[in-house]
Formats: sequence, C-alpha cells, structure tokens
Amino acid sequence: MLVEDNIIIAIGSWLEVATRKAEDTLLVDVNGKTILPGFNDAHIHVWKIGQLDSFIIDLRGVESITKLQQRVKEVVSSVPSGAWIVGRGFNELVLAEKRMPEKEDLDAISIQHPIYLIRTCAHIAAVNSLALQMAKITTATLSPDGGVIGKKANGELTGIFYETALGLITNHIPPPTMQEYQNMIQLASKKLLRYGITSATDPAVHPELLEAYHDLNRNDKLVIRLNLMPVLLPDGGHKPYPVPEKFETNFLTVNTVKFFSDGGLSGKTAATTRPYLNSTDTGVLRLDHDYFLSLAREAQQKGFRIATHAIGDKALDLVIDVYKELHTLFGNTRNRIEHFGLPSDRNISDVAAFGLVAVPQTIFLNELGENFISALDDEYLKRCYPVRSLLDRNIPVAFSTDAPVVKNINPWSGIKASVTRKTSQGNVISPGESVSVREAIYAYTMGSAYAEGKESVKGSLTPGKVADFIMVDKNPLTIPVEELDSIQVESVYIDGKCVKFND
Repeated sequence: MLVEDNIIIAIGSWLEVATRKAEDTLLVDVNGKTILPGFNDAHIHVWKIGQLDSFIIDLRGVESITKLQQRVKEVVSSVPSGAWIVGRGFNELVLAEKRMPEKEDLDAISIQHPIYLIRTCAHIAAVNSLALQMAKITTATLSPDGGVIGKKANGELTGIFYETALGLITNHIPPPTMQEYQNMIQLASKKLLRYGITSATDPAVHPELLEAYHDLNRNDKLVIRLNLMPVLLPDGGHKPYPVPEKFETNFLTVNTVKFFSDGGLSGKTAATTRPYLNSTDTGVLRLDHDYFLSLAREAQQKGFRIATHAIGDKALDLVIDVYKELHTLFGNTRNRIEHFGLPSDRNISDVAAFGLVAVPQTIFLNELGENFISALDDEYLKRCYPVRSLLDRNIPVAFSTDAPVVKNINPWSGIKASVTRKTSQGNVISPGESVSVREAIYAYTMGSAYAEGKESVKGSLTPGKVADFIMVDKNPLTIPVEELDSIQVESVYIDGKCVKFND
C-alpha cells in the first residue's frame, strides 16, 4: 500500500506499487501481519467514557447494594458536605438484591451530600433525600412529558427517576467546566486509539460540550476523527436548543442532530407494543409525533440529517412514520435510527424502502443479554437486534458500542458477539440473526463511514481514501471465532502517520 501525504495512492503487489514510490518514500515491512481499516464506532459517548474513567464513580460490576454503598462511601469521605456525588454503571440484575437502589439506600451512604447514581443505561437514576430536597421534588411534583418520577403505592417518592425526569435532578448538578470536558474527550480518545478506533460518533452533544469539541479542533488537539450529533431537546425541559451550524473539517463533522424516542431495553424503558415479562409496563415513549416532526423538519431544512434513538417497536413505529413524512418533503437524506433493538417485520421493510440507516450495538447481547432474556417474551427475543435480517434486506448497518452503557469498547468483542450472539452466561439470543466475521468488520468500518456520509473518504483500504488503518497480530478471517477478542492492535495510523496510543 502506497500512501502520499494522507491519502492511499495505490494498493497491489510489490512490483505494482514500487514503481510509483519516490526515492525518499519511507518503507515499512509489517512482516505478514494483518492490515485493516481503522475501526469507526458509530455511536459512542466519547466524553462520558473520559468522565467515567476519571471524574465520577465507576459502579460497573458492583454485585450488591451493600458493595455499591461501600464504593460510594469511599469517595464521600473526601468530599466536602453539600457537594454532589455522582456515579454510574450499576445494573440491578447483577445486584444480589435484584432491585434498584432507592433513596433510603443512598441516605445510608450520606445525608450531607446530594447523591445521584445513574444506571448503566443512563435512562434511569437513583437519588437520596438531600438530592430530592435540593431539586425541590415532592410527592406533588408532576412527571414531565416522556419521563417518570418513581413513587411507591402509597405515593411516597422512591428516589428513582426515569427518562426525561432525570433532567429535574441534573439541572441542579454543577456541569463540568470547558477544560474538564476537554480533558474527558482527550482521555477517551486515547483509550479508543488503543483499540484501533480511528473514528467515532458522539451521539448526544449539548451546546457547552459542542463548544468544547470546537475549541479542541481549532487548536489541533483532536487525535481521532469525530462526528458529533447535537441534541435538540434537553432532558427535563420543553424548550429546544437552537439548531447549530453545520461544520466539517478533517477531524470534526457536525451534520446530524439527535432525538430520543424511548428508553433502554435492559432497564425496561424502551417503548414496546406488548408488556415486558411479568409486568404490565410497556416502557416510556419520549416524543410527541407532531412536535418531533416540526423540530426534525426545521433541522432538515437547514441541511441536517436526523438520528433518533429508538429501541422498542412502539418507538420505531413513531420514528419511522416521521421519517416517511420527512422523506416526502426532503427525499432520501439518509436519516439514522440508533439502536433498532426490537423492530417488527414492517419496520424492517420500511427502513429498506426509505433508505434509512440502522445503528445497532451487538455488544449489548453479551453484556446486557441476560437482562433481555429476563425482560422479553420469546417473540421479542427472536427479533432482538436482528442484524442478519437487516443485511439480507440490503439495509446499511453501522456497528458501535454505545459505551459507557457497556464497559467493553473493544470492536473485536462486538464483532464476536455479532457472530456468536452469546450472552455473558453463554446463552444464545436469536442465533438465526448471526452474521459472518467479514460482514461484522465491514459494519464496523464501511458501514459506519456510510452512516455519517463519509463512505467516499474513509472506511476501506482504497486508493483515494484517507490513510487510516491498523495493524493487528492475528488474521480475524482465519482464527476461531471464540478467539476474536484476543486480537491485539499493534499499530495505528491516521493520515498515514503512526499514532502513539500506549503512553
């Protein structure tokens, strides 16, 4: 492969390529190692990865409410009274108590600090009594549209908040500074590089965070290519943010806006047409059709594409109906559906017919699959993240992790999960939706490039595209599938330059 400046010029045999090299061309012999396009995580909350690694309490993997309390207490002891304590990552299914922590559990940690602990999905959170007091939440407070304030049968507050109701609390938590946002972004970007991720889409960017990204770009401090999706509707508020300016440089793109139509599947807030197992609950629908259409239409008129979080079939029905109306007005603008967790056959047919892009996360099957099994009936499980059905209908698919919803950001783990469809306990979810290793790699490279409208620029080792590629220690097409997540990235190149990622 011959690279000139930052572009791949030629690929072929040594005899074919050597005739085109200059006298001062740097020669690199990779000694038979495998070269692949850089991975592109199409939906990963970049700054939140940095935040969870260094700025808030990481609760992923805690096995009981007692251990959760212990971990938070370790931090509380060094924090002044009155300061907010924030953590994220617990999953009630793996807690010994098999339930959400409530305000009394958090009061036992501290009544001098407001505490806000976010479930792994980031669609549900628990708070203590002081946090309720500081946010002025009482039993008389009404739940906002698209959200729920948790209450017991007697009307007492549980301290649990769902979906847009989270904003009633977060609006009272001091936000990070510009420098802190930038530190989070830079920490996360270096972490992504270690896994061979050279491009990523941050799918929920508010105005302050957007400015932090722009400032890093102005000062040439972005180390991976980033595609940003500004959100238009903040949690806990009815007034939308203004549609931002479109923007594009080599390392930063802003051409898509983001909406949330429902919640998360593992926390049973995704909006479904049938109740979850052993429940009468059908999740939370966060968007009103007419309001959603008006905001999306305004953004499309300004040249933006639309991406919408939609997991349950009820939410997918709503989003696809709006997208159909947008298609009538603007043609095929390649709008995206983030997650696409439980589509009906009609949903899949409509996505194929109207040129929409699906952005699922197969790593969910591994890390959150046991939650799915406990929450969904057999019919829903059969069509849970149905990647094979999407590819068979020639629907563009882009792979991603949605981290830090999951802890594992290694693309090889997501690729392995898309092939085996195994949960962390070895159970298999809808094996007929398995894809090949080659198809999965394509979804993590070209598929993701297509999802952000950059398939002519990156995503494959092709003359004319940017020289973003990785060298790995094993050939993924020849090793056993169970060994895929053992593959190690040895070198990362962006714009044809070897990038350090181990320091």
